[in-house]
Amino acid sequence: MRCNERQRADSGWPAGVSWGLVLCALLSAQLAGEAPGLAEPGVLEQALACVQDSMTGSPAPWPDAWRQEYTQAIREMVKSHEATAHYDKRLAILCSGFPAYWEGLKKTQDRSLFEVHCAEIRWYLECLMDAELPGDEETNALRNQYEDLFYYAASSLLTQFPFLDPNAVRAAQADHLAECYRRIEAPLLPIYLEPFSQAHIDRIKQRWHDLRYARVDLWRQLGGDASISAGDANARPINTRPHYLLTQRSLAQLQAQLWATVGPAPGYYRSAVASHIAAQKRRLQSRSQAWAEERRLEKERSRQFLQTEQIAFLLAALLESPQCFDEPPSAEAQENIPPKQQDSSVKRGGTRGRE
Repeated sequence: MRCNERQRADSGWPAGVSWGLVLCALLSAQLAGEAPGLAEPGVLEQALACVQDSMTGSPAPWPDAWRQEYTQAIREMVKSHEATAHYDKRLAILCSGFPAYWEGLKKTQDRSLFEVHCAEIRWYLECLMDAELPGDEETNALRNQYEDLFYYAASSLLTQFPFLDPNAVRAAQADHLAECYRRIEAPLLPIYLEPFSQAHIDRIKQRWHDLRYARVDLWRQLGGDASISAGDANARPINTRPHYLLTQRSLAQLQAQLWATVGPAPGYYRSAVASHIAAQKRRLQSRSQAWAEERRLEKERSRQFLQTEQIAFLLAALLESPQCFDEPPSAEAQENIPPKQQDSSVKRGGTRGRE
């Protein structure tokens, strides 16, 4: 006992302080065991870590400052809804749904497009935080509605284009539905948050019918040929065949019509889209002006080259002209000149020689 007390005294810590530190450590360990969440990062930080992992796994050509700005936009929108019911569940949807959303983004170094992405994720999170989360019944109803819509679209494609391979059409339909199921389970996008009304479904089907001529253009863009042999079709993977690609792109048109069921986009998103369109117009106008200026310079260079060539010919002609006057006429030319003119020319020549 005295040895222990001597050791504590040699350590420089008062005995009371050392026991107090031990007691605090024990209490802290006990509290951490009773509430392990206290030692872990908050749910918001965990959600942001999932977002950053997705961005790291499939990086965008963005500077670090842009990635931080994008993450900060998510943080601000989510943090402003901390008092929302089922906050943890909504953040779990963000973690689960963000990877698929991130994969589908068109990521470039265009600043105006980046601002559209920031406004878009802000809009989607605002809908997620404010909406009533779907239960099992609503989720099943939404799955059934998507199945009905995609079956209707695939069947109408086979009716419009009877030469299509049904296997390729059904494969594209199954791939689209699998992606929809994935997004319904984690409804980050507003079109997967709640079932559609019957009026919405009727409107979607009517718009799909109205796009039948656009699907003809899609088939022409693919270089479609109705007389594709079975051997040629089976020689290629099904997801690269024209029939599959036509179905895939047509169903993408159907999916675009689903956004008409969502309420109007917020003002900040419309403003970002308008700025992006204006930036694209300015870029196209700048390219057009640069191309026109390049063509003008080419024409100017061609004109200058032609003028230089003409001047060169004129100078050559001027340099050759005195030689023609100074040289005596040839024998054939003298035969054709009358004798009097020959004498005068000889006299002039002699005079010039004396001079």
